[in-house]
Amino acid sequence: MISGVYANDENFLADLSQLENSISQVNKQISSGIRVNQASDDPSAVAPILAYQGQISEIKQVQMNLNSAQTEAQTADGALETASSLMDQLVSLGAEGASGTSSASARAVLGEKVQSIEQQLVAVANTSIGATYIFGGDSSSTPPYAFSWTSPEGVIASGRPTNTATIRDTDGNEIIPRLTAQQIFDVKDSTGAPAAGNIFQAAFALGTALLANNQPGIQSALDQVKAGSLQLQQSTTAYGNIENWIQQASQNATAHLNNITQALSAIRDSDIATDATQLSIDQTALQAALSAHASLNAKSLFSFLG
Repeated sequence: MISGVYANDENFLADLSQLENSISQVNKQISSGIRVNQASDDPSAVAPILAYQGQISEIKQVQMNLNSAQTEAQTADGALETASSLMDQLVSLGAEGASGTSSASARAVLGEKVQSIEQQLVAVANTSIGATYIFGGDSSSTPPYAFSWTSPEGVIASGRPTNTATIRDTDGNEIIPRLTAQQIFDVKDSTGAPAAGNIFQAAFALGTALLANNQPGIQSALDQVKAGSLQLQQSTTAYGNIENWIQQASQNATAHLNNITQALSAIRDSDIATDATQLSIDQTALQAALSAHASLNAKSLFSFLG
């Protein structure tokens, strides 16, 4: 603070400059809410500020990945609900066709309905969000299946994609957040043959038996459809677990982000009340200095002799 009478203008200008710089700095801190706007404001705070900012960027990226995975999992859950409804229809059609009172023509009509349902199941397997096929595994830019009743299982697979992409939470834990269409609809054994629970094979077998008026084949295919329904339930449960994991990871990420944001604020942000007090002190000192200097300059030799 400036007090007393200045011996010369150099001291006055130096102190005046210091006060004006302080006022400018405090005004900047009040308007921006930031105490450390540049490294020279507090060199010791630079390293922790950069570290906190880096952690915040990482957490926000994790949150974006989790949000994207959550959207995909929710879409998959809805798709599997549709598939479950279609499987219920297959069970109903199979039970009707297996009845001894069902005629060949009636079974043919039922078989055509089964064909249509398998085509809808293929559409479910090809569910996409934008250009991403959510059951495509690592080949998510390609539809996993095409409907073709003249092909084995009534479908043509685009391949057997791997499924290795993971998502990570803020603690470094990872999961694979999706199942492939093959895992859900086209389960195979170690030899590559359709395994129990293969939904496409079950629908194809049921439709083929109905069109052929093959009552024993219809009953056998109906058992396959029921096994396929169980497989679908297991897939739905898997997606439920994925959604729960993502939700918990998102909550943890939010908590971590809040903690780090508070730590960053404590070291970087300004204290408005303290700044306001300092501003008042500096402004008062500035006015006092200006008044003192003006008073000194107004005095003449006779003022001091009197």
